[in-house]
Amino acid sequence: MAESVYDDPFLKSLLMLIRAHDGSGAWETMPDEAILAPFIVTREQRREIPLIGDPDPDILWRVELYYAAIGLAIEQRSGHSAAPIMKIHHEGWGRMLLTAGRLVVVNSYLRDLHRFGFESVEAMSAKAAKIIDDAVAVIKRFPDVASAT
Repeated sequence: MAESVYDDPFLKSLLMLIRAHDGSGAWETMPDEAILAPFIVTREQRREIPLIGDPDPDILWRVELYYAAIGLAIEQRSGHSAAPIMKIHHEGWGRMLLTAGRLVVVNSYLRDLHRFGFESVEAMSAKAAKIIDDAVAVIKRFPDVASAT
């Protein structure tokens, strides 16, 4: 049996975080594809979104969940908790940091957040995997700083 992209631990964490916010239970039976659909923004869809605009609160929520799931994956792989810190200007640009102890393990500059999304679930998973791999490498390089409180 072929492995599905939805078997990715990062995507499982992201789906878990999204479903945890569902107070009514409506998302419990919803397929994974439907839950992740808002994260998928094709090039054509992206072109239709104006260049200037404030990001919708739902988009900011998706950005937070995406990086929170990355933080969980970093913790699962390294044993060090990676806490997200997000500072976004109302026009849709800013910075996302994930810290482990006193170590910054992810430093992502975010822009055009009103257009946040990925071409596919596979692209989203691949981008997250690169971020996670880089963060775990930084923790391995500076384990004492990652353990500092």
